[in-house]
Amino acid sequence: MVHDEADRRRYLAIYLQDHRAGADAGVRLAERCRSHAGDPDTVAELSRLVADIDEDRTSLAGIMTGLDVDSSRFKQVAGMAAERLGRLKLNGRIVRTSPLSVLVELEGLTGAVSLKRGLWVTLQTLAVGRDGELEGLVARADDQRRRLETLHARTAAGLFGTRPAPV
Repeated sequence: MVHDEADRRRYLAIYLQDHRAGADAGVRLAERCRSHAGDPDTVAELSRLVADIDEDRTSLAGIMTGLDVDSSRFKQVAGMAAERLGRLKLNGRIVRTSPLSVLVELEGLTGAVSLKRGLWVTLQTLAVGRDGELEGLVARADDQRRRLETLHARTAAGLFGTRPAPV
């Protein structure tokens, strides 16, 4: 399937706008997960992750600016609505936050980091001229995923009374 330059440019803009909206939602999810976590070590680690994810969002905004791609206000609002709908999950409690919330939110963050890693790898293949930065972003996504998996194992073990699975 052959696409002309205008099509490729439009597809890239849509792709980046989708990821930018996802990055905004990811920061909000990480902040919410941190606010639900009760364990001080988990809160501290999630605080580091919030800062990392926010830096990644800033990096993406810079890449978009360099490619002359604007954010989509519509997609950002849609991402905010989807993130807020995600708060309505039924985890055994109606009014208070369920201990399951942190576990499910960690799973969502792990998935979001995997998607973000895919973005950085895709941008590397497009040779957008930021190879060193993109290599660092891929490595940071790998590190974030490992840290989230460790938090997930520890949270699941604490919640269900099991030993953490090796990560």
